Amino acid sequence: MGRKEEMLSDDVQGLGNLFAAGDQETEAVCPIEEMLVDRLQLSREGTTTAGFTPLLEHFDKGTAAQERGADERAEGNLRPLRVYFRNKRHSLWGHRLWNAAKYMVKRMDSRMIDVRGKTVLELGAGLGVPSLAAFRNGARCVVATDYPDGDLLEILEMNVKANCRADMIDVDAAAFLLQEAERLKLAQGYEKSGETVFSEADRQRALSTRCVVEPLLWGKQEHIQKVMSYTGGGGFDIVLLSDILFNHVCNDDLADTIVRVLQRSQHAAAYCVFSHHRAHKQVEDLEFFDKCVARGLRCEQVDEENYPMMFPDDSGPAEIRQPVKTYKIVHYFDDAGMAFQPGNDVFDVVIQGTGMVESIVSAALARSGIRVLHCDGEDDYGGAFKTMTVERMREYITGPLPASLDGAADNRDGRGDHEENHPRCNDGVIAVDRMDELKLGERRSFLLDLLPTHYLSNGETVRQLISSDMARHMEFQCFGGFFFMIPSSEGGMQLRSIPLSRAQVFATNHMSPLQKRRLMKFVKDVEAPLAEQLHALTADVGDDSLSEAALERSRIASEEAKRMFAQEIHEHPNETLSTMIERKYGISGAAIDIVTLLRQLDTQPVDVLHSVELVRQVLTSVGAFGSMTPFIQPAYGTSEMPQNMCRVAAVWDATFVLRRSLLLPCCHREKSAVDRSTPSIEMSNRQRVKTKVVLVPRTSASHFLASSSSSSSFSPAPAETLTVTEHNNNNIINNKVRFSRVIMVATTPLVSWTALRSAGCTDDEVAGKDDTIQSFPPLFLALCEVRPGVVVHIQQVSAASEQAPNDGNSVVVHFTANAREMGAEELRQFVSQTFVRHASSPDVNNCHWVDSTALLFLASFTVREEVEALRGFVRPVAVDGSDVSETRKAHPYAVEEYRKRLRKQRQICGGDSDGGDYSPIILPVQTLFPNLIDDGAYLRAARQLYDEVVKRLQPQEGSGKTYTFLERLPPISGLEL
Repeated sequence: MGRKEEMLSDDVQGLGNLFAAGDQETEAVCPIEEMLVDRLQLSREGTTTAGFTPLLEHFDKGTAAQERGADERAEGNLRPLRVYFRNKRHSLWGHRLWNAAKYMVKRMDSRMIDVRGKTVLELGAGLGVPSLAAFRNGARCVVATDYPDGDLLEILEMNVKANCRADMIDVDAAAFLLQEAERLKLAQGYEKSGETVFSEADRQRALSTRCVVEPLLWGKQEHIQKVMSYTGGGGFDIVLLSDILFNHVCNDDLADTIVRVLQRSQHAAAYCVFSHHRAHKQVEDLEFFDKCVARGLRCEQVDEENYPMMFPDDSGPAEIRQPVKTYKIVHYFDDAGMAFQPGNDVFDVVIQGTGMVESIVSAALARSGIRVLHCDGEDDYGGAFKTMTVERMREYITGPLPASLDGAADNRDGRGDHEENHPRCNDGVIAVDRMDELKLGERRSFLLDLLPTHYLSNGETVRQLISSDMARHMEFQCFGGFFFMIPSSEGGMQLRSIPLSRAQVFATNHMSPLQKRRLMKFVKDVEAPLAEQLHALTADVGDDSLSEAALERSRIASEEAKRMFAQEIHEHPNETLSTMIERKYGISGAAIDIVTLLRQLDTQPVDVLHSVELVRQVLTSVGAFGSMTPFIQPAYGTSEMPQNMCRVAAVWDATFVLRRSLLLPCCHREKSAVDRSTPSIEMSNRQRVKTKVVLVPRTSASHFLASSSSSSSFSPAPAETLTVTEHNNNNIINNKVRFSRVIMVATTPLVSWTALRSAGCTDDEVAGKDDTIQSFPPLFLALCEVRPGVVVHIQQVSAASEQAPNDGNSVVVHFTANAREMGAEELRQFVSQTFVRHASSPDVNNCHWVDSTALLFLASFTVREEVEALRGFVRPVAVDGSDVSETRKAHPYAVEEYRKRLRKQRQICGGDSDGGDYSPIILPVQTLFPNLIDDGAYLRAARQLYDEVVKRLQPQEGSGKTYTFLERLPPISGLEL
């Protein structure tokens, strides 16, 4: 017997034996009877439960003065209700006046639940007494609903006809409706003309209220649409639930129905009033509110009163069965708005964070027709690749770091490891800030990259963008220079060009002729067509390096090179690219610096084949888009790439939500019934969205995995998931990627076009093709070896990339280094001493720096993989108890009875009491990579994740659909060639 069947059989116990065996016998004919419900008497019933403090201020009107006014009103204005019923047992218990209904009438009559002029829906109405009271109190529209059962609806219709005529509205409620109608008419511009504002027709419209009866099977879309039509589809201001929680197998559908019918407004509320008539099922009663929270609602107990027990002879402690409890249920609005509606909360994949890898895989999955939910707790896209205004950058640098998953002050092993894994405070420093001296528009023209990026013109990323046409709405700019910055003998830094063509190699005076020939031998082995075509002194300038023929020759040569270098690796497995070419080709000194770009092409972990491929990409990128440098960069900043991929994903029906994230495992609610359903993940607004696969940053993946796999004995994670995620998370602590950063904003360029030409670091013929290029300070990338093994990447951007004002001089210069080799403070000191000219600085010719008077902004900070991942998570502030399950309030007797049932069910099900449901598959995402030259690392990571997700989602057999990573976009209508 499964859990649902067990609960069905258990539901027949208690409630005065309403499910007695006699129900199966021939049903006696019961005449319709009548009772008079004295509303004045109901206003005096019920006393606050000892030890409970009512939250009067959480009702519509709940002050002590309001309660006194209600008493005065009740004395003469509350006409009784005439209620019809059949005095027989009914499987839906719709033949009694329940204590919960009495309480609701009292609260509506006292205006604590103020229904005047509002739309009201009652679910599971039974006799409909709360609906009748709502009509009498001036509700504009009341819809009383119950199960589509003939006997129930017949009685409900009779009660509505007997109590809901226009002349039966309470006198003060009618006066309120007239007053509101007059106020609205005046607000619309009508003026009094010496006569009464309202005509008789106006009066009739103002008092035009109604109460109708509709069948409603909870969760049934057709029924929900019908009742919603009474509000024009907008939902109800107030939803009433009077003692309807006992059918626990229906409570998921009930919670879904509330979400759909309750108006999506901060002023709408559902009031759930009930008693625990079956003491042994108290836990299941309270689990209903966990189900509501899991759908994006908030539930709060606002009152509790004692009434005489309806079934005094039933078993269980009286202190459980006697109180009438009141919960207020509302839609929860976080910074992202409301929760997803039922039906819109089902996805194949949920992706946390909008960094580079996450955005690429999001676009690829959505393009393949996979349902994606992509969330990020921050206000903007990009993750570690955001582009910010100066104001936003100030907040980032000086603001507090997010707390770690283990607690920021936790030093677990006493050796200070926690400080290494997660810093206690922000190390950001703003050394110079004169940005407020600028006009607002000029200041906001500076766009500052958190982590600047660039792309090889013939690298993996660019080739993929071209083949998929996914960069059709992006703009890129070529760099004007690519060079080394080396210390001058006189102090400061000088420029040294990097020869990347045969002509440049043989023209340079920094290598001996022997080294030049050896270097060209290596280039020929890497890419023979390149050496013969692109780098020949007599190469035809009309040859297209990206033509199909050239690409095919390149592919064949690449395969031959791979085989040759694979043999070298087999014979010398521990070599890096630098040591291999020094041994095999005898290349050393300046030549090895050139071919390895100061060892920046030595990949970590060591992969010589990939390092050789990077060399090939660098060499073939030269001239690919008309520039003599191998790199291009997106206009408007680094964030353009992830934003572009997110746009592509959105076009292909991915759902995006900012300022909302997955909920960190340390913030998860107490485990409850909602955890034993289909695979789902909890969001920061406490809603659970259904999904099969979840992608999270690798620095947090282990926490999510531990949470999902050990959440309960009912939700074991599949064994293969543990293997994959644990394997991918090996040594995460030691492999976290961190970059030291310095940002300089200046009114004069660090390096000008004149300086580039004088140092031979630009091609005059290429630069001269477009006169507008040189009207902006040049975009360049430079490598500067501070000391052996420590290389700083220097990137200057300007109005040429739309990241600075178009004044001909202003620039932003980025300095980036591996934080494990050079800390942020040391990098800032190096920049300040080397690239900023102070009054005391010596006069040095041909050196490149910015005068201190031209310096507008200088700041240093560290970009940490683990910290940037945590920034994308929202940590909800629990001010309403939403972080814990309502079942914590259960009586010890009920808890023990609940545990007995679980043990019994576990025995029946052989230890698996939930039928084998699994948690979502957790896949880790590496969000940063240490090699700043290898832009393809992010694409490869996205491809691997794409393949893994498709593998997990595809059926075991017989799927006819083929999946292509970043499938080409269809042509734009009207632009087909």
